[in-house]
Amino acid sequence: MKFTTKDIVYVFVEMDSGEFGMGEVWSAYGSPETLVHIVNNDISPLIAGESPEDIEYLRKKVGGLAPIGSLSGLMMNALSGVDIALWDLQGKLSGQPLCRLLGSYSETVYTYASGGLYAKDKGLDELAEEVRRYVDEGFDAVKMKIGGVSITADAERVRVVRETIGPDARLMVDSLHAYDVPQAMKMADAIREHDIYWFESPVGFEDMAGHGVINSSSGIHVCANETLSGISQFKHLMEHGGATYVHFDLSVCGGITEAIKIAALADSNGLKCTVHSASGIGLFSSSIQFAASIPNCDSVEFHFVHRWLSEQKPEAMVHDGPSVKPLEEPGIGTAFITPDFIEKTAKEELTKAD
Repeated sequence: MKFTTKDIVYVFVEMDSGEFGMGEVWSAYGSPETLVHIVNNDISPLIAGESPEDIEYLRKKVGGLAPIGSLSGLMMNALSGVDIALWDLQGKLSGQPLCRLLGSYSETVYTYASGGLYAKDKGLDELAEEVRRYVDEGFDAVKMKIGGVSITADAERVRVVRETIGPDARLMVDSLHAYDVPQAMKMADAIREHDIYWFESPVGFEDMAGHGVINSSSGIHVCANETLSGISQFKHLMEHGGATYVHFDLSVCGGITEAIKIAALADSNGLKCTVHSASGIGLFSSSIQFAASIPNCDSVEFHFVHRWLSEQKPEAMVHDGPSVKPLEEPGIGTAFITPDFIEKTAKEELTKAD
């Protein structure tokens, strides 16, 4: 699976008074145009005129769009954006940060440096230089991609990263569903000696049983699965023992409302959660706010490649070592992201690209 771009969609829910909430999502299952169409033409008419506080009721109305009442894929992706925007709006109306609205559990959130991607002319020396920067910035956990080259070549990349970050730092690998079960086992055999904290998305995202095999038999804990949506899919994953670290993305799983349920289910099974965040500052801030409200949070991803608009709100990205503090602003903390701002900034980015 190879990605050359990441498309971000911003969803705004506005009241008659002019107050609005914002939800950032990335189009996980199709084009951003399709995602926008669903929000504007399918979901918007159902929630127009309703109270923004009745989130579960609004979600139930949207759920009726599915023939059997179960949303997934693009529909859940779109609902995620609306749901995040509704929570952001509630926070603004109450004057509270999202973490406090949900019930703060911790003052800071542990994050890990995420990078180690493939790139043209990027060899082992360049990879080592990259992850060394993460350690120099105070991170004691690094995640890297595997699955894009041969098992032998990836094992060498893992060895170099481990040697560079030292024996005490966490090292996680993410194959983005690149293998089948036998291949994933071979990969685990090749890298196990390097003390891997987790093996993320080792097999096909719908292969719950395969995730269970790797989690129980590879000698490396599995982290899964950022592309799943809805509590039922995560329940299926947990029933197969498919993850030691339950991994979800607020912009894919069904939003904050669904993430609350997923985290609670994981906690009831004695499992830790880790929040995927790899697009822009809006989703990152939402993820930090949410993670600070749950008792079983392992970490949130601090991505060094996908971090759009981080320069616009640097305090949201400030970290004290691996720790990030949720913003004190009402909602998710990114009130500067308005429709006008996005339109202006997007045009500027396109001009630069030309």
